[in-house]
Amino acid sequence: MLNRRVLTSVVVALATTITTQSFAQDRGTGATPAAGAQAGATQGTFTTSDAIAWKPVDPKKPDGVQMFVVWGNPNRGASMILLKFPAGTDAGWHWHTEAYYGVVIQGKATHTVKGAAPQTGGPGSVWSQPARQVHNDKCEESGDSIIAVYFHGKLDFIPVPVKAQ
Repeated sequence: MLNRRVLTSVVVALATTITTQSFAQDRGTGATPAAGAQAGATQGTFTTSDAIAWKPVDPKKPDGVQMFVVWGNPNRGASMILLKFPAGTDAGWHWHTEAYYGVVIQGKATHTVKGAAPQTGGPGSVWSQPARQVHNDKCEESGDSIIAVYFHGKLDFIPVPVKAQ
């Protein structure tokens, strides 16, 4: 179960999520959340939700799951990202090398750990996912979902063959 400190950190990061821009996605201003949050910074950053620069997680599926990096570099280490799942999208069974926390911001999402009952929740629902545990994530048919995800280390996605479930 999430302890109070971790949950508070996730909620603070979630609030920051809606108001910051990723240093990995340049608007051409040179301003980044990391730079804006540094001691002595002269200007912070602010990005409204309608101005988020969503990018496909898989360039071969431009209409699939979209991603926005809030802070960090998911290719190198710890990061906070937003994932936007189109209604009905199923990520498929997979696992990650690093643990993560997820928070539903919009829509209804279902998180299922192999061998356990699916868990479905709307905005404010949270879960933790241990490293290397096989699971699946799905956005319900009722509408698009946005999930804030904090990865403890480098983001990866290792699919599990259907027959291996």
